[in-house]
Amino acid sequence: MAIIKPITQSSYIVTIQGIQSIWTQFSGISDSADSNTYANGTGNRIHKVVGPRTLDDVTLTAPYSPELSVQIEELWLSYQCEFLTILVQPTNCDGNTPNGPPYVLQGCQLMSLNVAEVDRESGSVSTIELGLTVNSWSRG
Repeated sequence: MAIIKPITQSSYIVTIQGIQSIWTQFSGISDSADSNTYANGTGNRIHKVVGPRTLDDVTLTAPYSPELSVQIEELWLSYQCEFLTILVQPTNCDGNTPNGPPYVLQGCQLMSLNVAEVDRESGSVSTIELGLTVNSWSRG
């Protein structure tokens, strides 16, 4: 019997356009299909059919750091609607050694940037968040 060795959510390295070390949260891949029902006309049974699949938008989030976040801001300001690739690499518990092939999100496009939220009465960590569309994904 195989022994399952799960990894933690922190055991990933996320890279977009060469910007790697800043991302601390990735919303994950959500790939789903709509379904519908129909009657075949010859009996009293309803059948189900699955339609085309859709990938949900994703977000990348990190604590705001003026030195590191400027790379993201420059990516956003110079963006010309070209397609981008995101790599999500599972790692061993050390957080650096690859553990299997990466998830590759392709045909991504930037759609939102959230930065510089101010609340002078809050002790919460300031963050930078990038929203992207995704057209396809693969493993490896």
